[in-house]
Amino acid sequence: MKILIMCGDPQVLKDLVLCLKIRYQNLEYTVSDNITEGTGLIETLSPDLIILDSYLLDSTTQNIIISIREFSDIPIIILNTIGEIGSKVQFLEDGADECIEKPINGIECQAVTNALLRRNMNLGFKAESTIPISNGLEVNFNRRELTQSGIPVHLTPIEFSLLALLARNSGQVLTYRMLLEKVWGTEYSGDLNLLKKHIHNLRAKIEVNPEYPKIIVTERGLGYSLIRQF
Repeated sequence: MKILIMCGDPQVLKDLVLCLKIRYQNLEYTVSDNITEGTGLIETLSPDLIILDSYLLDSTTQNIIISIREFSDIPIIILNTIGEIGSKVQFLEDGADECIEKPINGIECQAVTNALLRRNMNLGFKAESTIPISNGLEVNFNRRELTQSGIPVHLTPIEFSLLALLARNSGQVLTYRMLLEKVWGTEYSGDLNLLKKHIHNLRAKIEVNPEYPKIIVTERGLGYSLIRQF
């Protein structure tokens, strides 16, 4: 397993590597203490996971998660300062998969990492760089972009993550819990209202008639599925 770690705190780095080595004996990791340098390594290394310490973020790099999500779906874990709920919510909204509070709890770190890697392996992601959803409507995973007849449709990072997950598993029912855990993280697994709100916003942008959706279909009591229309 290959991990790219962006961290500037020697003690945090030491604790992190120690807990991961205990769980993953085949661990390969690359460390950068510079956000710009680390981001540049993503395409070169193609890591299985990115772990980013919020300690490195400042006014010039605070949107780095959004920037990464423009070209990569690699899972991202943020190491966040304990008690900073506002920052945690923003990281997740920007496209991070999980947040772990510092100081790092080894058991939690191992469990979160394992669950995140397991979810990404088990969802059967397809290799296509683009998937057509309906006539003229297409998802481009490389650019993290939705287009209608070649014209970009604005989606928030959360909306794109939801759409990408549904599109990559079109025709399959993805449970409420699966969608919440994949897009927001395990601690949001029961927040159905949060999911419904974002599905509503997404339908408003892609459905001909959002009141009677045909693309993102509700499987009552179970979850949602994406039905491609042609």
